[in-house]
Amino acid sequence: MRCINVAIFGCGNRGNFYGEFSKLKPNKMKVVQVVDSNPTALEYAKNFYRLSSEDCYSSFDEWLSKSNKKADAVINCFMDKYHIETTMPLFKLGYDVLLEKPICNDPKELVMLMNESKKYHKVLMVCHVLRYTPFYSKIKKIIDSKELGDLVSLEMAEHVYIPHMMSSYIRGKWRSESECGSPMIMAKCCHDTDLMCWLNVNSRPTYVSSFGERSVFVPKNKPSDATDRCLTCPHMKTCRYSVYWYLLNTAQDPIVFNNAVPGKRWDEVTIEDKKKVFMESDSLGRCAFDGPQDLVDHQVTAVTFENGVTASLNMIGGTSYPCRTIHVTLTGGEIYGVFESNILNVRKYDMEHFSRSNKKIYLGNVGVGHGGGDMRLIEDFIDYLRTGKMSISQTNIDTSIDGHLLGMGADLSDKNRKTVEITEDRKLKLK
Repeated sequence: MRCINVAIFGCGNRGNFYGEFSKLKPNKMKVVQVVDSNPTALEYAKNFYRLSSEDCYSSFDEWLSKSNKKADAVINCFMDKYHIETTMPLFKLGYDVLLEKPICNDPKELVMLMNESKKYHKVLMVCHVLRYTPFYSKIKKIIDSKELGDLVSLEMAEHVYIPHMMSSYIRGKWRSESECGSPMIMAKCCHDTDLMCWLNVNSRPTYVSSFGERSVFVPKNKPSDATDRCLTCPHMKTCRYSVYWYLLNTAQDPIVFNNAVPGKRWDEVTIEDKKKVFMESDSLGRCAFDGPQDLVDHQVTAVTFENGVTASLNMIGGTSYPCRTIHVTLTGGEIYGVFESNILNVRKYDMEHFSRSNKKIYLGNVGVGHGGGDMRLIEDFIDYLRTGKMSISQTNIDTSIDGHLLGMGADLSDKNRKTVEITEDRKLKLK
């Protein structure tokens, strides 16, 4: 069976994680080209994948004009707002594509991209990695088996804990919709809206109402004597949102300092390097209450589907514990679990004894990267290109589009404070 040659667009955290599969399964995948505008990232990728200089490109336009079709497929991990312009030309050129989520934030562009991939009969899969985790895969199998009857309702929540909220959505790349191209519901929660639609795959979402607020990380909550930067602030060692804690802890370094220091990888930066970044960066060292962020910090979403199933999603940013929870109600039982625990509780009602049974399913050690989903997704993409066999988690564009429309509809609802209808022809209509 053939080895799939791939080009990676964007050699940051996501691109490099998928690229590592080439080291684990070199008989299945080989990285033959890379594209990144950051010289440090490009040099690292060149050495890591053992590429020549001619196979390393500093921009998509350069790759497009000089590339000689060495790759069979492209793994596109560019920032959200560049996805359409850097993916649309690929199908005509003969590439299959694995595209980082969110695909885009415009319903028309979303449908246009789907149609373009179908026009040229090319694969377009989306990086909805949570489908590939043992946790959500098991829930899917239980629902599809009908052992608990028919689906009635999905209750979901995502708690974004403080370090991740600060690193990505307050000070990081995704802090501003105008800069990254995505609102919070899409940047962080399109995993969750996708799961809603995947778990109820035989129906489509029809109406969505959503309310988001930016009420925690706002100027009015800034102490009167606080400064604009954490490292000069009198609250530096007492504020839970202070970047001071990043000097003592390396847990968020792959996100915060990846390519932040010229010539150094995130694991090479020193404390002095960190201090310099926090004092000079436009966003990384700024006060959490008056930085450039414009995203909501908590949002609730309610959905109804064509088949009568209802669903809800509650996103809360800046929590003390990171977790995704899910409560699935079916006509013959329930499924409840916390993703981070990797334990599912399957409950049934005992009519004879007016009681309930509770079966715990422990799904074991699943590995790193979104509960083990990252590596399973890239392997599924490569295996599909090699064999044509679809898995239960297959993330092609047909099953990804509804989750994206749901997220876009939630954002439109929030901004207009109105319910949004998702029409049969895949348009969003304010009610």
